[in-house]
Amino acid sequence: MLACLLCMMYPVRTSAQIGCPVTKIRKYTSGQRTDAVLGDVQNAANATDANPASLSTLNALAVLGLTYARQYLNFDATVAAGTPVSVKIMYPTNLVGVGTAVTIQPFIYDSHHVEKAAGVSFTIGDLLSLLSGSGDMEVPLTPKDAAGNPVAYDGVWVTLTGVLSVGVSMGVYDAWIMQNGPGTINCNTAVDVQAGIRAGALSLLNATGSVDNKWLAIDNDPGLTTYAQLNTGVKVLSEVFETVVFSTPSKAGDSIYIVLQDPGSGLLDLNLLTGFAIQPYLGNTAAGSPITNSGSLLNLRLLSGPGQKYVLSAAIPVSFDRIDIKLGGLVEALSALRIYDVRMVAPVPAYSLTIDGLANAGPVCIRDVGKLKFTITNPDACATYHWYKADNTLLLANSTTFTPVITSAGTYTYYVEAIRTGCNGNVSNRVSVTVTVVPRPGAPVLTIQLNP
Repeated sequence: MLACLLCMMYPVRTSAQIGCPVTKIRKYTSGQRTDAVLGDVQNAANATDANPASLSTLNALAVLGLTYARQYLNFDATVAAGTPVSVKIMYPTNLVGVGTAVTIQPFIYDSHHVEKAAGVSFTIGDLLSLLSGSGDMEVPLTPKDAAGNPVAYDGVWVTLTGVLSVGVSMGVYDAWIMQNGPGTINCNTAVDVQAGIRAGALSLLNATGSVDNKWLAIDNDPGLTTYAQLNTGVKVLSEVFETVVFSTPSKAGDSIYIVLQDPGSGLLDLNLLTGFAIQPYLGNTAAGSPITNSGSLLNLRLLSGPGQKYVLSAAIPVSFDRIDIKLGGLVEALSALRIYDVRMVAPVPAYSLTIDGLANAGPVCIRDVGKLKFTITNPDACATYHWYKADNTLLLANSTTFTPVITSAGTYTYYVEAIRTGCNGNVSNRVSVTVTVVPRPGAPVLTIQLNP
């Protein structure tokens, strides 16, 4: 993933519970101003609206080094030294290979509230020209001075400099730091997407790929009628990508769940997914090897209903907080692929039913209901388990076992939910548990027949 290869430093913290995800949220910059010489910044407020889907646009005329457009993005308080900051930009193809056209400079306010450089600047044009990629890029960095010492800062400024014979533009979505959330948060949800093209075996200027409606891959459409579409175009040796960023890191063993469709054919199988690959990342570090159609992790199954949509899933053995989905790069690659839904999924609770400690599949006699117990058989050390009635009434909190109160025969359904530390509950994550209770047998009826 290009965004990850651009990182200077983006440490991922772990919680006090070894292996448990950390619940943090983005804190976006809250103020901005612009500056330009023979350039301008359009829709400037979009870069500080806390919406990763909207962006400002920096424009500079074609005079080398003499024109520029700059946007200053500031936080509401000084950020402590050593805190990483991320800037999301849209880097167009015509900037690839132009050297130092774009720089990001951390700043701190002086006593007159004037922005002064805090540490060294970060030039992204040279790196991108080497990587031959364009589109949405998340650029994380930790502001430091020339000696490598972390520095405090109030924000960052982004500068687009005019390039000889080329009028240039680029987008700035947001800048943010990560901080502890207020109480619990919605975990494992998709919060951002990035999309673009990579050269693959071609020059990027010859690539023909595109990504349509990238945000529809995470719009939680229950009917699965909306989709993003990856298109390699006529140059299938180029690559297109969509990267989905989640709100929290996964726990090792969590899965990815993707609903996809081949728009050119009614049928799809793993053999047809040539040139398709998924790379999980944790921050700026690849989490394991790319997952391809020839690997053992992927599972593909047809969804019921119209449209020949398929669910592709894979359990990821290490923690990740984003996945990069890539299509293309090979002659036999698909030319297009639709993505209807992308999720991070935790293992659902599994349970056993016992009577007096002995396994029992039911039904259960009414006289034994006091000895009945449900037990979670795959407990997650990072989660607590809550038990509910069908009407959403909480029956028992924070327990891996549950004995329901039953006073009459019948079939009873309860629900159990695993809620990870720092996370909100979600009704859709609950699993039903059912037991059938039968009445106590009646007294035997004896018939005495006398010998004739």
